[in-house]
Amino acid sequence: MNKGAVAMLAAAFALTLGLMAPYSPPCHGEPLHRVDRHFVDSVDYTGYYVDVNTIQKEGNLVMADVYMVKALYNTMYCYGVVYNLNDQSYQYGYTKIYQYDTRRLTSYSEVPSMVYGYANAAMGNNMVMAEVLRFCQEYRPGKLDTSNNTDVGEMLE
Repeated sequence: MNKGAVAMLAAAFALTLGLMAPYSPPCHGEPLHRVDRHFVDSVDYTGYYVDVNTIQKEGNLVMADVYMVKALYNTMYCYGVVYNLNDQSYQYGYTKIYQYDTRRLTSYSEVPSMVYGYANAAMGNNMVMAEVLRFCQEYRPGKLDTSNNTDVGEMLE
């Protein structure tokens, strides 16, 4: 299977997961859901976290909600990331944007991103995303390291 076909399969899978999730567009009074973000790394004033409740592994795919917090801009981004281990790539299947101080959802999109590589990245976002993947692969429920937790059990729209 070529890289383009695998990327399309990963995008379709991510979109399917997004459509199956109990989510509807934001509105006042929208029910909150529990998020258990664990800190992974930071680069240039951006913190990277994984909601450990969303980590899934299926064949050569690893999926998780990855949060990028830009507190300086009072913004938190949540990306539904699908990693393809065979292609050493990842893609965002959906995006949620929150106002950081209130944790209020301000934007939601199910438009998949382009496919990015994470292997042999010298610096920047791709290097961090490789670290996020490593975290997802090594995370085991029950081995709670509280020094690595932030906002355990926070509620988001």
